[in-house]
Amino acid sequence: MASYPEANSEYRLRLYLAITLTVFSLAHPSQAGITSHFDAEHQTWAYSNGLIEARFELNPAGLFRFVGLRTRAGAEWRSAFPGNSSPICFRLGGKDRWDESRTFRLVSHGLRRPGADSARLSIVLDDLRRTGQVTLEFDLYEGHPVLRYGVRYRNLTESPTYVTRAAPVSWELSDGGERYRAMRVEQWMPVEDPADFDAIVTTLAEDATPVSVDTGAHGRYCTWLALADRQSRGLAWGWEFDGRATVTAAQNAEWARLSLQSHIPDLFHQVAPNAEFQVPRAFVAAFQGDWDAAAHATQRFVERALAKPAPPARNGKAFPYAAWDSWAYGQDIDEAKLRRNAEAAARMGIELFIVDLGWARMLGDWREDPKKFPSGLRALSDYVHGLGMQFGVHFAFGEAMAEAPVFQSPSHQDWTSSVNYGYYGARSLCLAHDPVRRWIVEQAVRIIDEYNVDWILQDGENMVRECRKDTHTHHPGDSNYAGAVDGLGWILREIQSRRPHVAWENCENGGNLMTFQMVQNYVTSIVNDASGARDARKATSGATFPFPARYADRYMPEDRMIPYVTRSYLFGGPWIFMNQLTQFSREDFEFASAEVARFKDIRGLVTAGKILHLTEPAAAGRTDAIAAWDSATETGVAVVTRDNTPHGDTFWLRIPEADAERSYRIRFAEAPGTFTYGGQQLRTQGVPVKLPGEWYSEVVYIDGIK
Repeated sequence: MASYPEANSEYRLRLYLAITLTVFSLAHPSQAGITSHFDAEHQTWAYSNGLIEARFELNPAGLFRFVGLRTRAGAEWRSAFPGNSSPICFRLGGKDRWDESRTFRLVSHGLRRPGADSARLSIVLDDLRRTGQVTLEFDLYEGHPVLRYGVRYRNLTESPTYVTRAAPVSWELSDGGERYRAMRVEQWMPVEDPADFDAIVTTLAEDATPVSVDTGAHGRYCTWLALADRQSRGLAWGWEFDGRATVTAAQNAEWARLSLQSHIPDLFHQVAPNAEFQVPRAFVAAFQGDWDAAAHATQRFVERALAKPAPPARNGKAFPYAAWDSWAYGQDIDEAKLRRNAEAAARMGIELFIVDLGWARMLGDWREDPKKFPSGLRALSDYVHGLGMQFGVHFAFGEAMAEAPVFQSPSHQDWTSSVNYGYYGARSLCLAHDPVRRWIVEQAVRIIDEYNVDWILQDGENMVRECRKDTHTHHPGDSNYAGAVDGLGWILREIQSRRPHVAWENCENGGNLMTFQMVQNYVTSIVNDASGARDARKATSGATFPFPARYADRYMPEDRMIPYVTRSYLFGGPWIFMNQLTQFSREDFEFASAEVARFKDIRGLVTAGKILHLTEPAAAGRTDAIAAWDSATETGVAVVTRDNTPHGDTFWLRIPEADAERSYRIRFAEAPGTFTYGGQQLRTQGVPVKLPGEWYSEVVYIDGIK
């Protein structure tokens, strides 16, 4: 605890009220770009992009604190009195706290513009004991009611220090006398107590009982939490960390406090003299409306500021792709089978051809199996490219069989993590151990170059491993942070910097690692593996709350090509067939080809539009509907699926985003005719969608009439 006294309570009260009145008596933030105003007398910052305004202070006692947020819509989010909320929240060793109680002096501050529509406010503070320095970075983007923030600590001592606690989410807000609901979304965990992208809404108890969100590799939830009050004013937080982290939200009505806190376990990160430690970045998005509004604010920001850019259109092929994956054959693949399927895939309109697990001699020996590929894997790659498709391979770079050549060197026997995760009988490599990660990078670059690879399907079991070995280059108590940042993150950055043209798909454990760090390294992610039609719709529904639709790709294992099946995979990111295409009947092949063309027709709208979750997610015995809407063109597309619904021949599709003053043309994939509906009717009564079979799906196209 700092030894410097705070200002007396009367002065602090006057100062807090003065700052609060200054912030919240302002007119709505202007829409004239991004601005930053520094009040030198009170050492306060006002930072705005016209949609959201954030205020911070360095008070007379030297305490750096958050003051409040305000949105153009008039929502106000104030720090809990007396201003004890700070984005600085980490600890060195056992008791050296760096938080709202730490005293600092201002070293420098300034606004930098990395792009025409973005800005970064940097504030540099020295600890008054001169043991360390903190740099705070706040990012705003025009057109987005989102504040992204990060905290870096620099060690100014002559000895190493150790970060033992770091909180990317640390907010203490006044509850304003309101009640709050929280939404969190599961990721994929096929365990005894399974998780499968359920969107869970909970009303916060008023007695400070927390709602908990455990996230990251092998966590239960996505790294996203949204809160909304009774007036549908809300904030959504996202944190950019692949390792395990827990975020809690709690309301204490007696103290009028809304608390958001976070914890990163297994953190013991060494910071050398004059070196820096980065607390995982996070963001907070303001929204007004339902949970779809929270999702839309998040997704637009993620695409603008965080997500790996989608692959550019090439040779008429746009992202997300229609793809084929060899897993229909398991590991029983060979050159002849794959060539025949490649020919069929090209005729069907497939754009990406992926060779799944089984192409290599074994896990950890990343060379083609000569028995399966007598002409070599490069010959197959060239053949696929010659058919006009891109070529991808499965690569579980964190796994190696005990008999793999990598373990034949005595010095490599210690390359495994202390916990083995048993991926297809392989041993788990410790990705945070420096020689391991460098070996992986060289293997990846060689694979890409030798086999002319366009796409990596990166798989594995828990890519942020627990490892407590004291013989590795990471600290034995730091495997979570080191495994995420210095391990998995470093490996991906290094490979992608050397081979930037290759696109990467996340497939950790079939739909885990759904984080806002993941989106920065991959162009898409599987959601719940090859779980079938109903579960594919369910996962897409849940995943498209936190993440853009392109981060919900689907593996289709079914062989029967009927609308109920194919349209369960129509909505989201890449649509990946997992079928033996050469076994399709002529009718199935023609229908699948037509559905691929339909997917290509709507994929741009689905990935760019606002996602509308129009019903509860997919379940047996009910009809589900999901839509994408482009408010700029007043166009939309909806997929409505009847899942053995009794008496469900007609579903009334309502589009709440429709303009009540306009008219719309409606057409269907199956039902004949084109119809005109007024926007008000579309919003309230809706349009009847005919679903004549108990297992049936219809696609509805909506076009505004000028």
